[in-house]
Amino acid sequence: MKPILIYKESPVCYNVLNHFADQLGNAFIQLGETVEYYNAMEQKEAGLAAYAGREYKAVIGFQSYLFDIYLPKAGVYLHDLIKGPKINFQFDHPIWMKQHYVRMPQNCYIATHDRNYAAFIEKYYPRINGTIIATPGGCKRKLSGEAAALEEKVVEIDRIWEQKKYGITFVGTYANYRNYLPIIRGSEKMVKQIAAHFLFYMKLHPDITAESALEASLMADGIRLSQEDFLEVLDGVKPMIYCIMSYYREKVVEAILAEGIELEVYGDSWRHSPFSNHPGLHIHPEVTVEESLIVMEESRISLNVMAWHKDGFTERIANSMLNNSVVLTDKSTFLQENFTDGEDILLYDLLHLDRMTKTIKRYLDEPGNALKKIAAKAYDKAEEKYTWKQTAEELLRKLPD
Repeated sequence: MKPILIYKESPVCYNVLNHFADQLGNAFIQLGETVEYYNAMEQKEAGLAAYAGREYKAVIGFQSYLFDIYLPKAGVYLHDLIKGPKINFQFDHPIWMKQHYVRMPQNCYIATHDRNYAAFIEKYYPRINGTIIATPGGCKRKLSGEAAALEEKVVEIDRIWEQKKYGITFVGTYANYRNYLPIIRGSEKMVKQIAAHFLFYMKLHPDITAESALEASLMADGIRLSQEDFLEVLDGVKPMIYCIMSYYREKVVEAILAEGIELEVYGDSWRHSPFSNHPGLHIHPEVTVEESLIVMEESRISLNVMAWHKDGFTERIANSMLNNSVVLTDKSTFLQENFTDGEDILLYDLLHLDRMTKTIKRYLDEPGNALKKIAAKAYDKAEEKYTWKQTAEELLRKLPD
């Protein structure tokens, strides 16, 4: 049986990508697959040369930069010498991987949670063979001893709910959108205009993709570009995507605090926010991925703000559900098609944050079991569809020949 090779790389974003690699690898092993890991931080890129000629069921990375390694003397991409389909997971907008995806080996595919990202990849990166829709899985908090035994009992949800410490928590970090604005001011006139109008359009239309916003703002300015030039322009103004993400993240938190709702946040980044001294904002120490699962289990509601995934799903949503916390998140097409607002999730609109705060107050003040019922339904759905085991099974079904 051919093994599966999984890459682990730089511990960026609190090492979440390497956490994904471990979780997916463990899921494959549970399904009877043989898994090998390659740690590029320890073994370095050069060590991959020893893998030339080997054959794998799949070679898998997580927004990996390893696939486009080119051997100029041999005139080939290294991964053309490693047999088997190559699959790179893409969680952020694929414009951030442009420099890599325009130069890729043969037999390379992208797995992504967002159908908009899949369509973007297939349109703008012809070197990619195809895309696979695969959601990141969630994890349950690890239990041991008596707690592990209780996990098997139906009454566990009641015990967990009685011990919850917090009303609403947010494990995301803070980034100041104002820090991105000098990028616009320092650009030459045409770029400044395009970036400013792009940002303004996303602010007014937070329900559409970044590429759609850029297309619309360019059209309003009478600018027509070829597909190649459009990709270059989007690459040049991509910091504006982070800018608008950060803007709405701040507005969501600001709206919650303005209504007197207490919010628990994690990490020193929040000490640099405009409301760091607000009495309703409780700043806790930074948490690891594993520790964040405990936070979710201790929370009645877990806040999520999408990173501009307009048809996507995140591991934070799956993790919250699998740890018996009700997810409160802005909408995406994927979420609206696969979940029901008020039954297994709570959805809000970025343009109507006043409705979001009313929802929070209504559920936190409700003395009955409404939140617990939502959490229980979400848990069942996540356990059935959104664990790494399901992700691994989906990949095995969709693996190219």
